[in-house]
Amino acid sequence: MSQVKGTINAVELLGWLGADPEMRFIASGAAVCRFRVATRRIAGQDEDGRRAYETDWTTVEAWDKLAELCNTYLHKGSRVRVGGALRTDSWLDKASNQPRTRTYVRAEDVIFLDARPGVPGEAVAIAETDSVPAGEDVPF
Repeated sequence: MSQVKGTINAVELLGWLGADPEMRFIASGAAVCRFRVATRRIAGQDEDGRRAYETDWTTVEAWDKLAELCNTYLHKGSRVRVGGALRTDSWLDKASNQPRTRTYVRAEDVIFLDARPGVPGEAVAIAETDSVPAGEDVPF
């Protein structure tokens, strides 16, 4: 979570990848992995009075080692929990000379919630490793 005196910028998403992640390396050699996470929200009622839902697609960007892990283990349909901060980039488009913006989540941590085949319970283990405070005894 990114904090500056008197402000909070924290995003937490729990959803599914809509496509395979895209990985690239920038000029400095840093890895950047971009993917989109689908989440659902209640959007009123349909014609029959039942609860209606809408899907929101949020772009997520992971950097460095986290980017490499995301690119290796995530794929279309993967269920993930993403923690990070909202970012907005602004630039002047060279072709049209028009200002552009892009808002996305800069991932600080990503929990892979799908277990690998043949490793039952792995997702739970990954999710719980961060919940044990430093210096505490692990109950096994």
